[in-house]
Amino acid sequence: MTTRALLLTALLAVALGGCAAFRNAAPGDPLEPINRGVDSFNNTFDHYLFRPIAKGYDAVLPVPVKRGVSNVFQNAADAQSLLSDALQLKGGKLGDDLGRVLINSTIGLGGLFDLASDMGIERGNEDLGQTLGHWGLGSGPYLVVPFLGPSSVRDLAGRYADGKIDPVALVSSVPLRNSLLGLREVDARVALFPAEALIQQAALDRYSFIRSAYLQRRQSLVLDGKRPKDE
Repeated sequence: MTTRALLLTALLAVALGGCAAFRNAAPGDPLEPINRGVDSFNNTFDHYLFRPIAKGYDAVLPVPVKRGVSNVFQNAADAQSLLSDALQLKGGKLGDDLGRVLINSTIGLGGLFDLASDMGIERGNEDLGQTLGHWGLGSGPYLVVPFLGPSSVRDLAGRYADGKIDPVALVSSVPLRNSLLGLREVDARVALFPAEALIQQAALDRYSFIRSAYLQRRQSLVLDGKRPKDE
């Protein structure tokens, strides 16, 4: 996500948020008409380009290779979570994530093997969007970002900040960095195949289903699975 794209999203939100055409949007989604348009664009892009690439990747590579690739990227995400663990003062998660990174980066050969999970060390699974929510910042309006998909104003800001400490994005070689970033996106798309099948079977309105699922999951992550106090 570039600074220009972030600014464009923010300007659209400000310029169009008060228009009469948006007054009938669902609660928490004042930009629903725009979001649905972006969602349609993303679906078209995915259908004709991204999904076929992910399908080919999934079909060609052996399962152990794909698992190793996923493990490497997850190890990088565990390292990225350390800052969020610390900022939320979650010492247990910080210790777990630090232990995971140390174990998987050394005897796990750079993360190819997820030995930490085999040892019962759980992932902290924190990010800076959750950190903002932990300290009381509301999610703000729901957003669908071009190419990136579901988000919110808070999570988009958190994602931008996370990008500044992303180990993969910090690789100095531009060709290698871009290749790794592309491979990570393909790996993440493959991981969505089971959820995609569920959505197609269960959802009458795909957009509303994904919006609800995203917002509920993010709230659950912010609260570490606990119920909101007002419930």
